[in-house]
Amino acid sequence: MVQYSQTSWQEYTLANMLETMRYAPMNVTIGKAPVVHYTLPQSIEAGETVRYTVMVGFRKITWTGRISAINNGKIMVRLDKGPFRGFNASHMFTDEGNLTACYDEFSFQGFNEFPEEAFAKVMDNASVVYAIASRKDTREALAAIESKKQTQGFNAIDQSATAG
Repeated sequence: MVQYSQTSWQEYTLANMLETMRYAPMNVTIGKAPVVHYTLPQSIEAGETVRYTVMVGFRKITWTGRISAINNGKIMVRLDKGPFRGFNASHMFTDEGNLTACYDEFSFQGFNEFPEEAFAKVMDNASVVYAIASRKDTREALAAIESKKQTQGFNAIDQSATAG
């Protein structure tokens, strides 16, 4: 079993942090140290899917988890699909004024694609990356695409109304 936890503070309000964590980061810097990032679902409810990624150089490990419970603001997640026989995580975000404290705990069991010892070494050097600026870029890009689709739809309606 491999366990990993991290506590950090982000310079964003709790509401801003939770809303932004629902977008996958557009890009994440790849370096020597492994990075973990995850994307919360649009609705934080039991049964919803959380998407996880560990980047190790150019190697990418992805999996999904299902929210199993929410208790006192703590989001508990269990493995849905991925390269492990078992996975559990908990994520908690607390409001500290203009800062948000982030508490993340991960537990991995039974590896299907690589030796547990190798993954343990990776996680010893890993850090959770929230990539808030990159997630905001994703949100803006998606909003621009949606706006363009709506504009094209209005143009099509306008053209059909004036035809003939």
